[in-house]
Amino acid sequence: MTDRRSKRTKRVMDREIKRYLRTGDHDHDFAEWPGRDYLSRVTAGKQAMEDALVAEVKRLEAGQKLPSLPDDFDLATFAYRKFTPMVTGLFPANERETILELLGRSLVFITHENIEQVLREEHWLSSAWDLANLYLGSIGSKCLNGKPSYLVGLSQETSCYVSTDYFSDNDPFADFVVHEAAHVFHNWKRERVGLPHTRYQEWLLPIDFSKREEFAYACEAYGRILERAKSPADRRRQQVEYAEGWVPSTDRVNQSELIDILAEAVSTRNGWKRILKRCAPPKRVPRSVWIKQAAHEAVVRAS
Repeated sequence: MTDRRSKRTKRVMDREIKRYLRTGDHDHDFAEWPGRDYLSRVTAGKQAMEDALVAEVKRLEAGQKLPSLPDDFDLATFAYRKFTPMVTGLFPANERETILELLGRSLVFITHENIEQVLREEHWLSSAWDLANLYLGSIGSKCLNGKPSYLVGLSQETSCYVSTDYFSDNDPFADFVVHEAAHVFHNWKRERVGLPHTRYQEWLLPIDFSKREEFAYACEAYGRILERAKSPADRRRQQVEYAEGWVPSTDRVNQSELIDILAEAVSTRNGWKRILKRCAPPKRVPRSVWIKQAAHEAVVRAS
């Protein structure tokens, strides 16, 4: 009986691991996993899937050309140069150094040397699966589900994971480093980095939930325009070029609105602030104003 139960348990475990490797999905409670209690089942199950994911990535990278960073690449210098324009444009002077330090620590380029550490340190198994696919794409392999990999960047809380494909991308307006960093601004609370906060100023920046992708894409394209343009007129010319052929084809953003946001950004002194304003949540109506409006509407309806 015990041997029969053990064989059944192993079949269930093997099936669950295969499902996770194929889809990234798994039973979060690990209900079918052996263990004395909930915690021991979850710990054992997560460890087994983590080991299987690392082993599968190593199997798929065998014989492939392994990605590496450019010669003499200095991550700290690169991060400071890349993030400074955006941080300067979006934050007051007394907060910039804190934000730059946060973003500098957040940036991780995934390579053969750190992929196992990245996968094992990731808290969520579903995110580890995505990161494995990001890495596999950079070595010319298909995703774990057998499909082509198009993932180049992934933001997780304050971590910005980027593929080494970043250095060979031919899109003149693509910048996955800035894109993923822009997501940190709505993922992280001001209190956690020691910045002033209130009930209504909780996150690093006020970005409407429905506009998060638009904000990231706008920051990405605007940052590249600033890097490439030599004058205000050149910025406007490049915005037109972006609108005519380089706007991302994704259902996560309103393309016409994204084009309009960038058109405003390149026409002002601080385009970063204009992007933030266009992507901010609707303004809260003071209670006193709301009461007056409601009373007025009630009178109108009664008349």
